[in-house]
Amino acid sequence: MSSIRTRTAGPTDLRGIITIQRAAIATTAGHYTPEEIAAWRAGPTDDLRALVSAGRYRVADQDGVLVGGAGWEEGADGLSATIRAVFVHPAAHGRGVGASLMGAIEAELARRGIGRLIVPAALNAVGFHERLGYVPVERQVAEFSGVRLPCQRMLKAAA
Repeated sequence: MSSIRTRTAGPTDLRGIITIQRAAIATTAGHYTPEEIAAWRAGPTDDLRALVSAGRYRVADQDGVLVGGAGWEEGADGLSATIRAVFVHPAAHGRGVGASLMGAIEAELARRGIGRLIVPAALNAVGFHERLGYVPVERQVAEFSGVRLPCQRMLKAAA
């Protein structure tokens, strides 16, 4: 099996990142309604562009092919960060892509002195984040095109 490489995303990665996100969202049928999935898949790309432009989005590739991505926003307090837009292409599930991305981001945030990590996890990803040490705190909702999607707010203290 080839190794997973993570790196900072650039503007030329945007199309691939969006493709991965849409493919991953399409697999959430057991957790979200068709209307929720459609709204989420069509969701805003401006937030993603902002993360990439700010250097706060990482991508993973195997053999030069993008297979996942994740980004973060730093809290105004300088002590916390919210990890967002964590997606792995369905064809790469179970290969450690998500864990590699989360590990890279967690290491970067630790270097910045950020000790409180927050994830607004999609319902299908709660177990994944629990395996990485995140603890469910409360149910929340995210809104896309006027459609409200339930998610699980999760926390972790950085190592």
